[in-house]
Amino acid sequence: MAKNTADNHYEEKFEFPLWKLIKQRAEEKDISYVQASIEVLPEYEKGIRYRDEKYEKKEIEKRQKQLAKLAKKDQKKK
Repeated sequence: MAKNTADNHYEEKFEFPLWKLIKQRAEEKDISYVQASIEVLPEYEKGIRYRDEKYEKKEIEKRQKQLAKLAKKDQKKK
């Protein structure tokens, strides 16, 4: 039975960028995740793009292209 595009998408390994930073800091300094998050969050929040419509549109278009590519691959398999 052929897998559909949604199945392929959900099989991708994903980890939130903030969580990666917290884990990395905790391991580097041998501290708890809570302590690491207190250190990491202020700097991380500076890079968050609230209400940046150009950026949001660009990211949406990028993801739509990725999904179209996955759908195209799925069609070829059939």
